[in-house]
Amino acid sequence: MTNIVDFPKKEKRSKPLPRQRVFYIGYWYVGPTLCQEVQSLYLKRKGMKNGFRYWSVITYGKYDESDTRTYSIEIEQCEENDVPDMLEAFDLGNEVTFSELADMGWRGRVMYSAPVKSIFHRCYDGLRFPDFVIPLKGCQFDGRKMGVQSGAAKTRLDGKPVHTYTFFGSNNHSWVWMNLETFDGREIKAVPVKLKTDIPETLQKNLLLQKQT
Repeated sequence: MTNIVDFPKKEKRSKPLPRQRVFYIGYWYVGPTLCQEVQSLYLKRKGMKNGFRYWSVITYGKYDESDTRTYSIEIEQCEENDVPDMLEAFDLGNEVTFSELADMGWRGRVMYSAPVKSIFHRCYDGLRFPDFVIPLKGCQFDGRKMGVQSGAAKTRLDGKPVHTYTFFGSNNHSWVWMNLETFDGREIKAVPVKLKTDIPETLQKNLLLQKQT
């Protein structure tokens, strides 16, 4: 007779928080209009308080010109779920992705019951991104270039299934335009994206629209 032993299932462990707690995220200008100076900004992961983790935007500087040491100066603080909104308030939404925030130890949640506002550009509001593409951000995003390509890309992709994509431009200047679905599933929009990994072969075969010659 064979005895069958049931071993307990191994629970998936959450990714441990990194030891680093302070991360450079960008800069802003401070001071009067004609004599502004650049001030570096950092995102700091703080401790737990009443069951909630807090984050803050800080900078390093002196409280007075006579100070001999540099201090950590907190500019703003928020709960973990509000970090994207805090970054947007400092006009830093384009400087960091949700994936990069996760690498910093951010474990917040985005509430999808309301319209989802992108921290990159309004054209991405409410869209669900597959694992193999990410939004364009920062210097990658060219509003003039988007305006030139937008009409043709949307016409080419109109009525095609979600994740159908095509290329515009050539060499290092090409953009990928792809149909993405909104979180509520009610709409498909054509937007410019950046390939994160190679697109699966099945999608290349079935969903790539070749340039018309």
